[in-house]
Amino acid sequence: MTKEAVWEAIKEPLRLLVLSVIPLLLVYFQGLPYEWAGVIILALRLLDKFLHEIGKEIDSSVLTKGITRF
Repeated sequence: MTKEAVWEAIKEPLRLLVLSVIPLLLVYFQGLPYEWAGVIILALRLLDKFLHEIGKEIDSSVLTKGITRF
């Protein structure tokens, strides 16, 4: 097992953790129903994946990393 394989396995849960902090804070401080946190997390994950795929197509190192930058 290489360090690269371990890092690749750890990145996906870390992305979700980073993307979930923003909606949870919004729901907590804005008084929105907690169901909206799930919707916002899904929207941010979709945007992150979309930016990653677009970055791979146009070979842009900035977009390939998506929102989370790892």
